[in-house]
Amino acid sequence: MNAWRRMSALARKDLLLEWRGRETITAMAALALLVVLLLGLVLGSETSRAPGILWVALLLAATLGISRWTQAEAEQQALETLLLYPGSREHLYWGKWAALTLLLTVLLGLLLAVLGLLFNVNLWSRLPLLLGAGFLGIVGVCAIGTLFAALLVHVRGRELLMPLLLLPVVLPVLLGGVRLTEAILIGAPGGRLWLGVLAVFDILFLLVAPVLYTVVLEEA
Repeated sequence: MNAWRRMSALARKDLLLEWRGRETITAMAALALLVVLLLGLVLGSETSRAPGILWVALLLAATLGISRWTQAEAEQQALETLLLYPGSREHLYWGKWAALTLLLTVLLGLLLAVLGLLFNVNLWSRLPLLLGAGFLGIVGVCAIGTLFAALLVHVRGRELLMPLLLLPVVLPVLLGGVRLTEAILIGAPGGRLWLGVLAVFDILFLLVAPVLYTVVLEEA
């Protein structure tokens, strides 16, 4: 089995398990919608508030989702089973990264639809740009999240440690995502700068995280 087929099979396996149970995506969507509603009530429903609320909801939901996937793998000892299969361990990383990226992209589409209704945002003319900006941030979050999931899979209290580790590291994604979304929605300055920040963040961690993932699994 070549690398592409192995990564595709791993991603398909994770997504199929999630489709059957729908536990993680349901919990992520519920948390994200609750955050949107609460922050919308507290901060107001002006269009200028929408980027910050979108990215806070997306990152909190991502943290919850990564923690739940890590917990499920630890309980089922799925990672140990996958390590018995031949092939590079980087393929495991890319398969899990792809599944998590797709899951968060679906959640991004849901959140954009909700924000369009609650914040009176004209989405259709800007939808490709908003999806592109969101995807750019999701790529970086998943690059780090997949690595931390392997790092914490055998650690007690991993549900508490995950947000403590993940949220500080993805702070550039939060800032870049908010500023870039503001530039798209209301024409705020600095859009190209933050686009560059998100791109550099993604490239850096997509190069480093798979190597560290292999080291983590070797030490596990």
